[in-house]
Amino acid sequence: MKLYSKMILLGALAFGMASCKKNYLEVVPGGEVSDATVWQNSNNADLFLNDVYNQLYDMNNTYQSLEEFTDNVMCGASWFDAQGILGAGALAPNNLPGEPANLFSWTANYQYIRKCNLFITKVRANAANFPADWVKERLAEAQFLRAYYYSSLWATYGGVPIITVPLNNLTQGDSIYYARSTFEETYNFITTQCDSAAAVLPLTVDKGTGRPTKGAALTLKAWCALFAASPLTNAAQPPTGNDPNHLLTFGTADNARWATAAAAAKAVMDLNTYSLFPDYSGMWLGANNDNQEDIFSKQYIALTKGGQREGFWGPCIVHGTEQSWSSAVPTQELVDCYYMANGKRITDAGSGYDTAHPYLNREPRFYQSIVFDGAPWQGDTIFTRMGGNNQIDLGSTSDITNTGYYIRKTVDESITGQASRADKHPGGENYKIFRYAEVLLSYAEAQNEAAGPDQSVYDAVNKIRARASLPQLATGLSQAKMRDEIRNERRVELAIEDKRWWDIRRWKIADGTTGVMNTPSHGMQISRAGNNLTYKQVKAVDRIFYARNYWMPVPQDALDTNSKLVQSAGY
Repeated sequence: MKLYSKMILLGALAFGMASCKKNYLEVVPGGEVSDATVWQNSNNADLFLNDVYNQLYDMNNTYQSLEEFTDNVMCGASWFDAQGILGAGALAPNNLPGEPANLFSWTANYQYIRKCNLFITKVRANAANFPADWVKERLAEAQFLRAYYYSSLWATYGGVPIITVPLNNLTQGDSIYYARSTFEETYNFITTQCDSAAAVLPLTVDKGTGRPTKGAALTLKAWCALFAASPLTNAAQPPTGNDPNHLLTFGTADNARWATAAAAAKAVMDLNTYSLFPDYSGMWLGANNDNQEDIFSKQYIALTKGGQREGFWGPCIVHGTEQSWSSAVPTQELVDCYYMANGKRITDAGSGYDTAHPYLNREPRFYQSIVFDGAPWQGDTIFTRMGGNNQIDLGSTSDITNTGYYIRKTVDESITGQASRADKHPGGENYKIFRYAEVLLSYAEAQNEAAGPDQSVYDAVNKIRARASLPQLATGLSQAKMRDEIRNERRVELAIEDKRWWDIRRWKIADGTTGVMNTPSHGMQISRAGNNLTYKQVKAVDRIFYARNYWMPVPQDALDTNSKLVQSAGY
């Protein structure tokens, strides 16, 4: 929310769920407010809910993005969790990643859920103090937020404890401990909450408020339905080990789930509220926040509560000065997925791809998303070639790129990296949690699996290709070929948006001898030979991904605290 509060709530309101050992405060210290005051009127209660919005994962300020947990992006720093824990095959119950931005955190997410539960409980108990319309809408917002936090837990751990009341370990004893619900029960709870919220939330809200709409609730439902229909979870058995309680899958495979996912995405499309923003490159700038493609975003305010992406992700050496840590850099595997200007893949016959000039005649999104050797940036030219001002650093001895590339997409070129890392973060661009292009791609994928590549599948994908100035897909594609095209289109269109992690898991393409997270990622080493440049793909990072890693283990401290919890299969 942009209505950030300086109000410090009473400890009983701010503390997380029952694992907290600290006593709740009985006396209201100076500068704080009592429980009764918070629920006295809608203005005060809004401050509490604003804090729940403020807990939305701070992805524009995390030094380690979710993309680094995939084959899209890498960082050579071994102390980064993406490399030192997941990439090293070291994921264990006592060794879970702390980044990015509490996304995987069992404790933090249940703290956020507790705040939602507390808000819902208190508003219902004190409904007479608030306008009736305010009560309906704010309860729907809290239900949506609770469903969103649960969806992160569910997509990370599978079935999790479903808690809908605020718990207090000081007054409720062992009754605060819940067992894990099944995968299906958790899915049903989330989607039911989305339906309930969607029935109340408005179609549109004022720009800059960051409140969810009917479309946001339906999009969250559609995303969960897509995840549930995918090969990882729509199967009779989990990836490894025995799972008799079906904590990680439905326990049965059902192709009808794809039709459910397609219908859920179609419900968003049928609202006729969203459309593709015409400027793909400008879509990420703060000036274009809350445009017609945005469905739900975490709000940022430049210099007040802004972002730091420019200092984390932008080119390292600019005009001879280090500007960025380049803590996330694109891999060659991502670069190779971008189409040629004629719409063909670089491996297609007649694509025109030239290994001696690999950056010529590529599609617009490549130039809008990737900084490559010879690309302009802030009035300078970035040379990642040997001897260049940003010579590829395969040994990670500096902050210069490990792959020969930097991220352009979502980074504001008007902000220097050094300014970005200052105390008052200047980035005002919102973090897009859901946008309409993803809905179109989700519909296309689900409908193709449910019914084959009918015209509606073509229409959805071709809308995105048209925005990218690419020709339409060739007609007559088989279901398998369309699946491949949709997956590649999804990777390109949604690159650097923290979507790939969920996709490679739900598609089950991360492990095994050809798994995208079990084989090396590469960079491009460029050398001069006379008057010509030579391009050589080189290994940038090795990764290990075991089948059990499709699901994160329940943290050991949660298991130690709650004897009703059982560990995920394989750990």
